[in-house]
Amino acid sequence: MNTTHLSNRRGFLAKGPAALAAAAQAAQSSVEPRAPFRIGCLNVHNYSHLLGLWAPLMNPRKDKKETAMTGMRITHCWEVDPAKSAEFASMYGCEAVRNFDDMLGKVDGIISGGYFEHPWNDRLHQPYLEAGLPNLINRPFSNSLAKARKMIDTARKHGATILCPSAYEYTEAAAKAKAWAAGKKILCYNATNSFDEYPTHGIHGMYMIHRAIVQAGNPIVSVTYQAKNWYTPPGVMSFEHTGGDGHVFLGTLHQIAGSWGTLQIHTKEAYGGKAFDIESGTGFPFQITEAWAPTIWAYQRMALYHEMPESFDSILEKTRVFLAGWRSVLNGGKTVRPEEVPEDWESPVELPSRSGDPYVGMFRKLFG
Repeated sequence: MNTTHLSNRRGFLAKGPAALAAAAQAAQSSVEPRAPFRIGCLNVHNYSHLLGLWAPLMNPRKDKKETAMTGMRITHCWEVDPAKSAEFASMYGCEAVRNFDDMLGKVDGIISGGYFEHPWNDRLHQPYLEAGLPNLINRPFSNSLAKARKMIDTARKHGATILCPSAYEYTEAAAKAKAWAAGKKILCYNATNSFDEYPTHGIHGMYMIHRAIVQAGNPIVSVTYQAKNWYTPPGVMSFEHTGGDGHVFLGTLHQIAGSWGTLQIHTKEAYGGKAFDIESGTGFPFQITEAWAPTIWAYQRMALYHEMPESFDSILEKTRVFLAGWRSVLNGGKTVRPEEVPEDWESPVELPSRSGDPYVGMFRKLFG
């Protein structure tokens, strides 16, 4: 492994605990809303939410008639492909850095927007977690429990905060579903999700269910994922839950093409079920505010006030359920309990729909 990319991080850490404490204190302190919060971005171009969805909310482009919707501004960026990093920097008026840790001491928070880097998130985010910064780590959080636990332990030790989102989680529909489900005895639910591959978009539906059902007090005790394969629809995931009073119920998530997220929760009192549908929004500003902006708003609130939308334990459990889904579909639809996922087992990262994509190889070359 080439260690030159670690030089800036080592220089920063060499300043000792005082420098780390100062960085952590700066990251955790409330910032005046009028003062732009400096954002450093990782994984900005290839298969990244930053390129066309999140970056315009912070650095609007006049030629696109975009409008800033946050109190944050992207000041620095990094991509494993330097040419793509430079392209992003030119588009959004920020500075491209050579090494992924070169933004230390220059930014107030970190947003990572891609997919292909997720097996190496523990390496990419380590310096920023050690500095106590708020980190948005796009889904999937990691491809192994061991790596996920490493990031969470680092964040806890250094006072950093983490947001690991799906856009579905931070919609009004998911918030309403969670509030409605809390305290109710759920009989069952059925949900749909727009799908192409499990780890890129199938995960959205799983995260939606975690937000609306699990965080309302109904943990998942087993996962069954039946499909021809994990990269083409249709498929169906079945989740076994225990309710707050100990009763057991089942829910299904249909992984289909051409749908946004929908959720219908059934109780004894709600005949026919209570429906919650995610809307993509029509026209300005709703095509932005309904589905894409809320994630960045949730991150900004976390960054300014040091309050995570969900706990570290919730992020770890969400990752465990995600990996249980992997274990199920790779084993012919076998039912898997989340605690059965081995700590060091790693899920696949290459995508059949993007065969020949060089990014996985570039990350392997960087990290060995």
